[in-house]
Amino acid sequence: MSLTLDVFELSRTRGVVEGDMPLEDMPELASEVLGLEGGAVHFRIEGLGIVERLPAAALTIEAGVVMQCARCNEPVTVPVTRELTFRFTKTEEEANALPIDEEGEDEEVIVGSKKLSAAAWIQEEVILSLPAMPLHEDCEAEWEDDEEPAPEEEKPNPFAALAALKH
Repeated sequence: MSLTLDVFELSRTRGVVEGDMPLEDMPELASEVLGLEGGAVHFRIEGLGIVERLPAAALTIEAGVVMQCARCNEPVTVPVTRELTFRFTKTEEEANALPIDEEGEDEEVIVGSKKLSAAAWIQEEVILSLPAMPLHEDCEAEWEDDEEPAPEEEKPNPFAALAALKH
């Protein structure tokens, strides 16, 4: 699915694009995971018109990402659900010129395009959602039980070694 979007037109018309993005269209994600439940990421992109003087769209993604458990090395399904609002500028300079306080906590400002790859956009957001250490619930409980604080070793006093040299 080679879906490209004109994010400015989508925003202006408040259009909606919804579907399933197959893993084979997201090679970077495919190299980091074992697979996807159902073989795809469900997405919805909705134009929001103008938000704080910029064209905007909401991106919603839902997937069951299959990864390798950091504890037992068996497959574990990690649910990924994200809802994000993006505001679009036409150039990097325009984005950089925005005051920092103008970027809301729940929205990102990015350079938009009339030919934005939906697969690349969705792939990036899924990758950003992946846990650093995926764990089964049972493995997480075992992991926490194993983490007993190590006893502090008594460190030799470096001055004691000097005192021994004096004698």
